[in-house]
Amino acid sequence: MNVLFICPNWAGLATPIIEEMSRQGHHVTHLDHSDLSKFKYIDIYHRIMSKFYSKISGVNYKYKQTDIQIEQILTGFFIGRDKYDMVMMTEPNLFNRHHLEILKSNATVLVATLWDSLRKSPDNADNLDMFDFVFSYDYLDCEENGFIKINNYLDPKWHAFCDYDECKYDLFSIMHFTKARYQHVRKILDANPWLNPNIIFYCDHPRKIKYIKDHRIKATDRLILGEDLAHCISGSKGILDVLQGEQSGLSFRIYESIGYQRKLVTTNPHIKDYDIYNPNNIAIIRDGYSISSDFFNKPYEPIDNDVICKYTLEQWVKNIMSRVTY
Repeated sequence: MNVLFICPNWAGLATPIIEEMSRQGHHVTHLDHSDLSKFKYIDIYHRIMSKFYSKISGVNYKYKQTDIQIEQILTGFFIGRDKYDMVMMTEPNLFNRHHLEILKSNATVLVATLWDSLRKSPDNADNLDMFDFVFSYDYLDCEENGFIKINNYLDPKWHAFCDYDECKYDLFSIMHFTKARYQHVRKILDANPWLNPNIIFYCDHPRKIKYIKDHRIKATDRLILGEDLAHCISGSKGILDVLQGEQSGLSFRIYESIGYQRKLVTTNPHIKDYDIYNPNNIAIIRDGYSISSDFFNKPYEPIDNDVICKYTLEQWVKNIMSRVTY
């Protein structure tokens, strides 16, 4: 299948998908969001002018210029190219209806694989009627909208660098900062003072870093990815998964815990409905925020390979390709 895959690669998430689709015999062209949206203010006067324009016209200048750029880039991209069998994207909210019409005219089918629930990213729902297939890991979205249910996946390259009993920390997490998440983490640490945590918040603005005053919690202005992330996960007995907003599917933190064979502490109660759930490996945080003090003292119990195979990237790609007809 000739596939155009439109996906941001800021956390390296697109690369293994492209590699796996290619390994399975598909020809894949990747468009990063940064290839499509390149708007920048020229100088301070340009920024001031845009604010005046937005106030007078009622139209956001930056959004308007970004839409124009995306239209121009898409139009130029397809010149001289054969029609794609499938255009697949993870964040439909990047495009307006006219952009999607350009994409549909250059592909047999248009596919969305949503990485966020519609309750968390409601603007992803705006133009889903234009898609031939919509996949989601969130079962409530699937039930309410008729989407095709698909799980997220674990990367076969995820392996720990040290044994469980050699770990320095009890609990690790790197997550985007929100005030709600920060307060959740503080309550978890307060309720479990015996924990030796390595909790890091990624802050994309200096004012967010200033908000973090708890000495038990770290802040960083850079993403932790690749081998650095692997070492951080490997160095802790468990991974902390704190949901952001309403969510009924499983986040990538859960799949990382399987790949690295680390325990999981999560605020997601829906994990009990999955065959990977094992109370020895997974602690669900409830109203009291407490974790059993012997949770990390018991060894991790490996999950049966027959179960793990259902959640691999290989199976994720196969599930999508087998459902898409054109």
